[in-house]
Amino acid sequence: MDPNANLEEQRELVATINKERDDGASDPDELIQAALRLTELVEALDAWISGGGFLPREWATSANPGPPRSS
Repeated sequence: MDPNANLEEQRELVATINKERDDGASDPDELIQAALRLTELVEALDAWISGGGFLPREWATSANPGPPRSS
């Protein structure tokens, strides 16, 4: 599994769901399908990380910024 691609797709689905909700012109079936896919991705990423897999690049970078800089 590619956690970077997984996170990217999760973010795209969240944006789609939020846009559809905010526009008020959403197709309930499309929203359900997007939510189901998002659930699959979240579960897959959780299993990946819980099983010892590496974090998505953006999370790893922000979670481990390195030592504090001296002023």
